[in-house]
Amino acid sequence: MKLSFQKSIASSQATLPIVAIVVFALWFLLSPVQPSLSFSTPDYGLWKDVPSFLQEGYWALGIGAFCAALAVYLMAELNNANVLLRVNSRMLSSMLAILLCIAVLCHRFQPGSIVMLFSLTSFFSLFATYQQPNPLLTFITFLLVSVASLVFPRLLWLVLVYWFIQGYFRAFSLRCCVASVLAVMLPYWFYGGIAVLTGSLEDFLIHCQEIISFQTYDYTQLEVRDVLLYAFVLILFMTGVIDFYLHQYMDKTRTRIIFNALIVYGIAIAIWIGIQPQHFSTLLPLLLLPTSIVFGHFFTLTHTRFSHIYCIVLMVLAVVVLVAQYIPINLLHLTSYL
Repeated sequence: MKLSFQKSIASSQATLPIVAIVVFALWFLLSPVQPSLSFSTPDYGLWKDVPSFLQEGYWALGIGAFCAALAVYLMAELNNANVLLRVNSRMLSSMLAILLCIAVLCHRFQPGSIVMLFSLTSFFSLFATYQQPNPLLTFITFLLVSVASLVFPRLLWLVLVYWFIQGYFRAFSLRCCVASVLAVMLPYWFYGGIAVLTGSLEDFLIHCQEIISFQTYDYTQLEVRDVLLYAFVLILFMTGVIDFYLHQYMDKTRTRIIFNALIVYGIAIAIWIGIQPQHFSTLLPLLLLPTSIVFGHFFTLTHTRFSHIYCIVLMVLAVVVLVAQYIPINLLHLTSYL
């Protein structure tokens, strides 16, 4: 029996509109999973200044849906600008929409929504520096990361990953290094100046302290639903990574290097989630970005009998993960039960 649904879905121009309609409907039908942490803590910087009504009810769902739609659009433009697929397909943006829908905790407006949008936008200028050291593009890239860190201070640690990627792109020079440092500092110069004028210097110092603070986490308090969701995304990510390395000879050199950079970015985020799972809801959208690209690449370009059966299994698993997110059981209770 010949299976061809992967190729039909990936090549169809109707895929993205159909996915958008289904995701939009489920977005408002599925009630958001409430994370166990509060976003008003110092861990989330200026997020405490976001009006509370924007973080609750249909306002939070509506703004979250807008952020997701904007991310899907940006993913389509990123694919167009960098030709991440060898064929004409909207599978990367469709995959991001599907993953955001499956991760129900991403439905409401939260710091992860802002961090995801700024990080995705930074990819445009970052990838444009490939073998072309450009202080202006470097400044824009790191400025976007720094602005996003205002709602999640620890995001600045990703600067190390961006430096590594620029070095890998052979796009790092002394001028680019200075531009990146100035870009990272610029939002904090403004924030510090406003803090001095408004008498809130202590809040600014606490914000800066959160960049380097590290809290251990009791892993027995992890929710099983979060573990399943994380494991599912990792399976998709690793599937895309393995398939890419098996067939990368078919892609152009620039595309291969960009994918390698995305894989490094994804591994860094995956490790970060493993070390600091208390920020799962904020970091997961970042992991969905490279996952949607590498797995979308696999889904679009791999048409073997095994891949078709494997994708059917993943679809069933996706439904299981979606349902499991409404069963709040932490690992300690599950261990005790077993």
